[in-house]
Amino acid sequence: MSGMLPHFAKPSRKGFSFFGLLITAAVLSACQTTGSTSPGATANATAPQPATAGPATAEVVPTEVVQPAPQTAARPPQPVVTAPPINDNPNQLMGLDRDSLAALLGQPDLVRREKPAEIWQYVTADCVFDVVLYDSGPAYRVTYLEARNAAADRLEPRPCLNQVLRNRMAAPIS
Repeated sequence: MSGMLPHFAKPSRKGFSFFGLLITAAVLSACQTTGSTSPGATANATAPQPATAGPATAEVVPTEVVQPAPQTAARPPQPVVTAPPINDNPNQLMGLDRDSLAALLGQPDLVRREKPAEIWQYVTADCVFDVVLYDSGPAYRVTYLEARNAAADRLEPRPCLNQVLRNRMAAPIS
C-alpha cells in the first residue's frame, strides 16, 4: 500500500515529512467550523469530487472562504450646539413703549414708578439690567438703560442684555 502514496506523503525515517504535516493541518482546519457560515462561503465552496480511476492523488479539501468584517459607516461628527444669534444691541430698545419693551424682554422682575419715570429691572445670574422709561405725553418710552453687577459696578449693557434675552427665550410660555 505504501507504493500507492505520492512521494510527498510517504513516511520518512523520522516520521511524516513536512509536506505531509501541512496536508494534515489543512484537512483538520477544514473540519473546524465557527458555527456561522456566510451565504457567500457556502456558494463558493465546492463539493469534493468523487475519486476517479487513475493515479492516486491527495484529496484537495476546500477551505472556508473568509469574508472581511463588515465595515460600519463612520458616524458624522455631532454638531456643536450653539445658541442662535440674538440681536443684543442695546440701541434697539431706545424709544420703545411699554408694550414693545415687554414683547421683546418680557415682564420685568421689578418695576419702580417715580413720576415722570418708570424703571424696569431685569435680573440675571450675572447682572441687573435697568431700563428707564419717561412719560412722553401719550406713552412712556425708553430713554436710558444701564447694566450692573451684584456689587452695583457698572457693566457694558450688551452682554447683560444678551443674558436677559436668552433667559426670555428659555423661559416657559405661560
